[in-house]
Amino acid sequence: MLKILLVDDEKYAIEGLISMLDWNRFQGELTGTASSGEEAVALMETLIPDVIISDIKMGGMNGIELARIVHEKNENIQMILLTAHGEFEFARQAIQYGVIDYILKPITREKIGQLNDLLARKQEQLLLQRKSYLTVWDDSLKQQLLEALKTNDRGILDEFFQSALFAELMNGNDCNPVGIQLINYLYAYLNDMNLEQQAISYSRNETMETFLDMTSRQEKMDYIITKYYDLLTSVSQQKSAHTEAIAAYAFRYIGEHYCEPDFNLSGLSYAMHVSLSHLSTVFKQTTGNNLISYVTELRLEKARELLSDMQYSISEVAALSGYSDAKYFAKLFKKKMGSTPSEYRNLIIQGGIDGN
Repeated sequence: MLKILLVDDEKYAIEGLISMLDWNRFQGELTGTASSGEEAVALMETLIPDVIISDIKMGGMNGIELARIVHEKNENIQMILLTAHGEFEFARQAIQYGVIDYILKPITREKIGQLNDLLARKQEQLLLQRKSYLTVWDDSLKQQLLEALKTNDRGILDEFFQSALFAELMNGNDCNPVGIQLINYLYAYLNDMNLEQQAISYSRNETMETFLDMTSRQEKMDYIITKYYDLLTSVSQQKSAHTEAIAAYAFRYIGEHYCEPDFNLSGLSYAMHVSLSHLSTVFKQTTGNNLISYVTELRLEKARELLSDMQYSISEVAALSGYSDAKYFAKLFKKKMGSTPSEYRNLIIQGGIDGN
């Protein structure tokens, strides 16, 4: 059913629309009537109509202001404005608020016919959207996409992502839930591979947050497509599909803990529920960096930053950089930097080096 809310400050106008509209033709249901824009705003919160038909000129809140509020509160609700000839240019302001059409007064039988046609098209569109929306939750689509990933069948993905169905789903009112469901299917494939759940969960959350932060529908479509093809490419190159997730989690964990003196790679692998050898291999393949070298670089970078602050002793700099043994720290620093921490600090004081 197409749920309709009628708004007009003249009672006879509402009664005329109720009696003249062909409700059966567009499977319409009158969910309510309002005699003012303010009353319509209150009603739409509970009635949630599909379409609001409103006069543009009313006492108090006019139809333009009503359209703006409706658009802000629920952009899925569409509006049709009833306007006189002299108000038409004024009414065009409401285009930015998602008003789908205007019916010029006086409301003749011909105009009622136009309104019936418009509502019938809206009902057809709504039915198609709901049918398409349900397709995404159909297990057959999930299995089709999973099979494409498992068999490295780019053709199946090409067919889906180039289809009118995909475009309609992502350009419709349910873009976000549809996109999230497609992301869930992507990670269902990774779950089937029995990979580390913590790393997969972290990657899934990052992917969903990135998707939801995007404001452009085209950007969201491109992001979903890219995620699927990136995974397909990874599979085709016989790389582990979870390496990116593991590396991302490792980067985050190291960034949060590398300054702790008791931080070590064994603890990192334990926290991630993977073997140290596997973690080291994945990290190297994904980033091109050796794990221990990466941690050392971070710690020495922190040490150089701290050495420029004269309130810290060399021992304190060592501890704050993640080294409990100040002598080992000094030896390592000289090996990597070509000078001891004290010599490096003196160079900063003398202006021979930038400590930032």
